[in-house]
Amino acid sequence: MLKKILLAASCAVSLSAFGATETWSFETFSRDFNNNGNTYSGTSSSGTGLSLTGWSNTGPRDTIEDAKLGYSYGYGLTLQNRDEGSWSPDHAIDSNNERPWLRDYDMVLLSFDVAVNLAGFSLGWAQEGYWSQADISVLAYNGADAPVLAGSTWDAVADLASGWTSEAQVYNAEDYAYQAISSSTESKYWLIGAYNPVFGGPDWFAGNDAFKLAGVQAQAGSQPSTSVPEPGTVLLFAAGLFGIALRARKR
Repeated sequence: MLKKILLAASCAVSLSAFGATETWSFETFSRDFNNNGNTYSGTSSSGTGLSLTGWSNTGPRDTIEDAKLGYSYGYGLTLQNRDEGSWSPDHAIDSNNERPWLRDYDMVLLSFDVAVNLAGFSLGWAQEGYWSQADISVLAYNGADAPVLAGSTWDAVADLASGWTSEAQVYNAEDYAYQAISSSTESKYWLIGAYNPVFGGPDWFAGNDAFKLAGVQAQAGSQPSTSVPEPGTVLLFAAGLFGIALRARKR
C-alpha cells in the first residue's frame, strides 16, 4: 500500500514539472492587417496562443524595423523587409542582399501566451545560395519586461545585458523537414531567423540564407518556478503520505 501511494505521488510531482508537447502550424494562422508588420496569430494543437511579427535591420545605421509577414501555402511563412521586393528569395526569411556590407538579417519574433521550451521548428522551402541548405539562428528572451526590437540593432540584441540569449545555431537545415534543437530555456519570446554570426558561430556561414517557416513545436506550461514544488512542500507532502500509509496499516 505504501509503495503504491509513494509511486502515485512521485508520478504527480513528475507530471507537474513537465508540460505537454504542443505544435503550432502556421498554415492555420490568421493575419492582422491593422499592424504594419501584418501580425500572424493562432493557437497550438492544445490551445496555447502564439503571435508572429517580422523584423530586419533595414533602418538608419543598421537599426531594426518591422517587416511584412506573409504565408505561401505549401511552403511556409514569408518575410519581406523594407529593402526588398516580393520576388524570390526576397520574400523568404533571408539574408540575401547583393551588397554584403549592407546585409539585412531577417528574423521572426514568436510571442507565446505562456513560457515554453522550444523543441524545434519545421521548414518549407529553404536554401543557401544554390548549393546547400539554410543556416538559422535561434534566440530566447529572459528579460523582465517584453522585448523591444524596433530601433535597436542585432549587435545590441546579442549583448547578454539585453536579456536575449543565443540558444541554437543550425547549419544546413533541410527543407521540408523538422529540425530539433537542444535548449533548456523557457521563455514567452523567441527569435528565429537567417543565421547571423553576432549571435555565435563562424562568420563564413553568414549570407545568402533563405527559408520559409512552416511551424514550431514546444513544451508549454512547464516553467519550474510555477510548477515544481519547493523542497519544503515536497517534504510536507511526503510526511502526509507516510501518515496515510501508517493509518491504513493499523486498520
